[in-house]
Amino acid sequence: MLAQSTQCEYKSPSIWEFWRARRYVVTFMLFLGFFNTYCLRVNLSVAIVAMTQYYNVTLANGTTIVTRNFDWDTKIQGYLLSSFFYGYIFTQFIGAYMGIRFGGKIVFAVGLGMASILTILTPVAAYINVWLLLAVRILEGLFEGVIIPCSQQIWKNWAPKLERSRLITIAISGTYIGTVICLPLSAQLSTHLGWESIFYVFGAVGCIWCVFWLWLIKDSPTEDPKISSEELKYITNSLEGCKPDTNRNIPIWSILTSPPVWALIVAASSEIWGFYTMLTQLPKFMK
Repeated sequence: MLAQSTQCEYKSPSIWEFWRARRYVVTFMLFLGFFNTYCLRVNLSVAIVAMTQYYNVTLANGTTIVTRNFDWDTKIQGYLLSSFFYGYIFTQFIGAYMGIRFGGKIVFAVGLGMASILTILTPVAAYINVWLLLAVRILEGLFEGVIIPCSQQIWKNWAPKLERSRLITIAISGTYIGTVICLPLSAQLSTHLGWESIFYVFGAVGCIWCVFWLWLIKDSPTEDPKISSEELKYITNSLEGCKPDTNRNIPIWSILTSPPVWALIVAASSEIWGFYTMLTQLPKFMK
């Protein structure tokens, strides 16, 4: 009732003036963060096509030979394309814990920042040794694995109860939009600037995003000096009564034996399997 009353008293700015509401700025920056995250995740899927493509080279004596940058067989390419996820699966729970312990802002920045730096180093690793490249991709997965879990701590402090679903949906849509834009853009970068540019461009964009993220975003509305008193009151009043009961026992067995829970697990696993299979294999298939 209090949240509904506060909603009536507080008038949100229009979507075209989102910068006037700090929670909308947080949402927009998270959208860009997730956008960058998925660009870093799928860029190798396009780059590996150019990295392993055969081309003709004419020698000084006039002889033409067929060669390619990296002589990786299908098995090695499969390892490289899946290596990101070897690291990604191990930091999901760690990311949630670190978000609670240190705050979602810094964990998100470290995760995306380190993944961006590793992306910039990817061409160097590829030229040195394929196994070094494999290690770089695993490390990139480890750092990206904390991003989505730690973001929940940001929503916990910033998303009013009546707007939570909408704000989270807007932000998380960056993952899909990033994928849609990254794949064709990577192809254009590879064609005109070389396959190395894919990693340099997206890695640099990720680093730039981190600078703005650390400058603009705070862990909670009470820490933000730019938030209006009306918006601060609206958010804090909306979140009253939403504090979790830390003394409540979690019914683990009931959760693990719940048919709806398993239905969600099966549905999500099926969707993710198809989604990531397409992301990692579609460029090579279209080749």
